[in-house]
Amino acid sequence: MIGWFSGNEVLEWLPDLFAGALVTLRIAALAFALALALGLAVAVARLSGGRLLRTLAGSYVEVFRGTPLLTQMLIVYFSLASLGLTFTAFTAAVIAITLNSGAYLSEIFRAGILSIDHGQREASLSIGMREPQVLFYIVLPQAFRVMIPPIAHYAVITLKSTSLASAITAPELMMQAHSLSSEYFRPTEIYGVAALFYVAIAYPLSIMAHLLEKRLSKTGVSVAAF
Repeated sequence: MIGWFSGNEVLEWLPDLFAGALVTLRIAALAFALALALGLAVAVARLSGGRLLRTLAGSYVEVFRGTPLLTQMLIVYFSLASLGLTFTAFTAAVIAITLNSGAYLSEIFRAGILSIDHGQREASLSIGMREPQVLFYIVLPQAFRVMIPPIAHYAVITLKSTSLASAITAPELMMQAHSLSSEYFRPTEIYGVAALFYVAIAYPLSIMAHLLEKRLSKTGVSVAAF
């Protein structure tokens, strides 16, 4: 026995935990990619859309930022089934995390866009550019410098939020740890190994976000908050 762990037992746990870690990565990567697109669309709607669109986008952000992700996940998986919308646990987890993360990321996008001098938009419009052209060719390229560090930080949050998918039996890392704990009755050791998996995945993302923020702070660029 070395500390908590018996080497043979750890070797028995690793395949299941590794499989769970791969599912965790798949959920996080897919949900985060979709949330980026959703967040940008919502931010643009809140800043450039008509009154109704701004109201709908703002309501979406308030609802999904104001309610727990676990509640949202349970609604997607269980409650929508009563309406005939049935999803696998994996799909339900991706949908819920996408909707939740999209609300937070939209605030990062909105803050980044608002950080760009409004005069640049007016000047671009005055020379005949259209609103979409101004957004995608003038505003967003500059705004991304401000938004990248908090977006990278939120990628870590999205990764960790996948652990809630165990509540709907998605076979991710935490669910595998629950199952192994019930089988081997070694919760401290098993959850300890699971925690090391999370650290191994999240730490590089955290370092990247920190380096980006540090580099941009040296150039005098303010980082968008959310």
